[in-house]
Amino acid sequence: MDSQTNAARPPVSAPQSLYSAEAVRQLDQLVISQQQIPGLALMKRAGRAAYDCLRSRWPDLAAIQVFCGGGNNGGDGYVIAGLAAQRQIPVTVFMAVPAEKLQGDALEAYRFAEREGASLVSSLEALPPVEKNTVLVDALLGTGFSGALRAPMDSAIAHMNAAGAPVLSVDLPSGLHADSGTAESGAVAADVTITFIGRKVGLYLGRGPALTGEVVFDDLGAAPAIYQQVPALLARHNGGSLERLSPRAADSYKNQFGHVLVVGGDHGFGGAALMAAEATARAGAGLIALASRPEHVAAVLTRCPEVMAHPVVSGQELEPLLEAPDVIAVGPGLGQSPWSEQLLARAGRARAKLVLDADALNILAGGRVLAGVQRDDWVLTPHVGEAARLLGVSTAEVSADRVAAAKAIQQKFSGVVILKGTGTLIAHSEGVELINSGNPGMASGGMGDLLTGVIAALLGQGMAPPAAARLAVWLHGEAGNRAAQDGQRGLLATDLLPHIRALVD
Repeated sequence: MDSQTNAARPPVSAPQSLYSAEAVRQLDQLVISQQQIPGLALMKRAGRAAYDCLRSRWPDLAAIQVFCGGGNNGGDGYVIAGLAAQRQIPVTVFMAVPAEKLQGDALEAYRFAEREGASLVSSLEALPPVEKNTVLVDALLGTGFSGALRAPMDSAIAHMNAAGAPVLSVDLPSGLHADSGTAESGAVAADVTITFIGRKVGLYLGRGPALTGEVVFDDLGAAPAIYQQVPALLARHNGGSLERLSPRAADSYKNQFGHVLVVGGDHGFGGAALMAAEATARAGAGLIALASRPEHVAAVLTRCPEVMAHPVVSGQELEPLLEAPDVIAVGPGLGQSPWSEQLLARAGRARAKLVLDADALNILAGGRVLAGVQRDDWVLTPHVGEAARLLGVSTAEVSADRVAAAKAIQQKFSGVVILKGTGTLIAHSEGVELINSGNPGMASGGMGDLLTGVIAALLGQGMAPPAAARLAVWLHGEAGNRAAQDGQRGLLATDLLPHIRALVD
């Protein structure tokens, strides 16, 4: 008997929930009030989890230096120090706040460290050199941090970063903002960050992934019912939590998998449109067409003869090509010339689903083409600069609150918005989601063109826009990870194409 080749895929797993700092504080209070776990007991659990994490990561350490602030984050640090001293591990605590100013649970944790014999230094000034095999613990600033790093915190953090020793950050690296992922200059660069109760959004956005190192999560025994009472800010997806394409039946034919038209490639930018078209093909679209400047057609046919290349010199010449496609991707190499505007204007009136990228977004932001249009069936893919132009704000404002910016663009234009960057955000009518995928080697030209092609291919194969956006972002980043196994520098966009093909199945 022939083996079955189109078995159903396994069910997807749940995405991770990410919380704002305020939401985590609410979760913490619910654990205390509803599970009747005192705050000091929770602090001890956190300190124990952090200590166990530290010992498992660095079993051969010779000494520990703990840098403690004045709040609960510092209290966790004192618990770590006390546990280390109990086990006769040399441990020194450098205190940002003198003992007489400590209060509540943090004061009790300080007394525990003192009783157990930890060495306590009531200053962050004149810090000694870090000896070999010493692990540093950053417990200076917690989720309540805002503003700038001030003395003596800034010099203590500079000392940690320059020491050449491994760093464990408690809850989040000091200087990183818990809600936005923005960071102050000189923030702690940790090797491991252990976070508690709820995963903070800032650990996974913006500068977060560059500063946190490995992220370890411990719920400290919070009951599942607690999490049902506080809404998460984001859902974070990985490969296992994403809807995938169904296996193809034995009697499949090309028209079942979408006809995609890529529109772009102004003078000097033909490669962008070609890469988008080739990514569309490698991601499984049934038919792929490309409308571009006439001088690019020969190169397209040479590089990828499977693409139906059409020379167009005006929007009028594009018009006949707009009837057949199920999906039209506009923007790779489009430029912002009158030719570019004509093509976007005509494509924007077509019945097909749309993917807009690059200069299609810049033209849209200018307000002359598709002004005031909202569509449920388009996907917009801005990076931070394009997002700022779409909203009429500065790039700094977008970076300061990327979640709010993604929501604002979606509310303005409807459909699905993919705000690209470290921690790519996907906003749609049901909320905002996050996918961490990819690597720094992907900071090179053409990567966004590939993503556009993959989105278009998934839409053409029947995925709903939010699901197509999620899967495309993950596929794109994971393909980049596989392509970078031999090194990140020199990674080219076209290096991802064979991996996109392998992953899409």
